[in-house]
Amino acid sequence: MEYGPMKQRILVIDDEHAVGELLKILLTRNGYEVATAENGREGLRQIDILRPDLVITDITMPDMEGIELISILRKEHERLPIVAMSGNIVGRGFLKVTELLGATATLNKPFSTQELLEVVRAALPPSGSA
Repeated sequence: MEYGPMKQRILVIDDEHAVGELLKILLTRNGYEVATAENGREGLRQIDILRPDLVITDITMPDMEGIELISILRKEHERLPIVAMSGNIVGRGFLKVTELLGATATLNKPFSTQELLEVVRAALPPSGSA
């Protein structure tokens, strides 16, 4: 029996359930395996279990802000690609800071499916290189 290439795994962390679910649907339809978390602490727990190839995280969340999450990820998983996103004024101001902390890319909400997929493809390592 022949198996196809393993799907790349993406973890989406966003406190807005609807946003996480929408991204999960869009990315799954485009061939990715996607899990969601609704805050940074839950996201950190899932990272150790799922071993995602990419993390997409919101910046402004209760419990643990995206900035803190990115700082922790850079220390514990320094090569893991991270896409930071935000849709509010405060969060957008911090997107530049996330790049300084090591985010691979940033997205301003709202964004198009095409923008999302372009950023994801650019941030992900080539399939099979892990």
